Amino acid sequence: MSEHEHLKWQNFWDEQAKVDDSYQAVRGDKIIPDAVQEYHDRKLVEMLNPEPGDKVLDAGCGVGDQTMLIAGFVNQVTAIDFSPVMAERCGARLKQAGATNATTATADVTSLPYADNTFDKTMCIAVLAYLNPEEVDQAIAELARVTKPDGLLVLHIKDLWSGTGIIVTFGRFLRALIKGRPELEYQYRTHWWYKKKLRLYGMIEESYAYGTWTPFMPKKMMSWIASMEVRHRFFQKRWPHGKEYFIRTRIKNGG
Repeated sequence: MSEHEHLKWQNFWDEQAKVDDSYQAVRGDKIIPDAVQEYHDRKLVEMLNPEPGDKVLDAGCGVGDQTMLIAGFVNQVTAIDFSPVMAERCGARLKQAGATNATTATADVTSLPYADNTFDKTMCIAVLAYLNPEEVDQAIAELARVTKPDGLLVLHIKDLWSGTGIIVTFGRFLRALIKGRPELEYQYRTHWWYKKKLRLYGMIEESYAYGTWTPFMPKKMMSWIASMEVRHRFFQKRWPHGKEYFIRTRIKNGG
């Protein structure tokens, strides 16, 4: 990413951090019901498996939703974001919530300011889609480096091989032919692409796919599908390529 692109993204997230609603600040319009979001949050906690003595890194904390979710389970959580305004808002929310075991800092996931093997567990949620392929390589290498051997790394990714991913990518291709590409655009990549890179650093233990809807569905229909998906999981059994994934990797020695 060029310095110009970096500044554009930083300015974008600095402005998003000022949005009153924390959900909209990092995710846009709310489509899925609260019960579905709570289910996904439980899955994240389950995959990270936080324990009382753990030291956890939240790399790309945004306004701090995941940081606050994990803080109550562990000894210490460090939250970083490359947007200073996001990191500041996350810190303010943690302070207001009384999470005295949480600290925040401004840092870039492609160059983490921590020593090797610092954290027992690391999570990186809704970040890698905003990086180019070279930066994804750097980020995964850094996340693995600061995670202890036999520790856990949990990533959230957007999957190209899903109904939404295919439609959005094709739509962007058409738009690029007609209008050219916008300066800022996140990327869908296949979950296999990410898993291949993760296997360089450890063993993939579990992945959890969710979100099969397409962007052309009415929001009420998307909400209904999300509820059915959580309740029955039949969508993934027939089309096991969700719009989004959590992927858990057990870091090997020398990660």
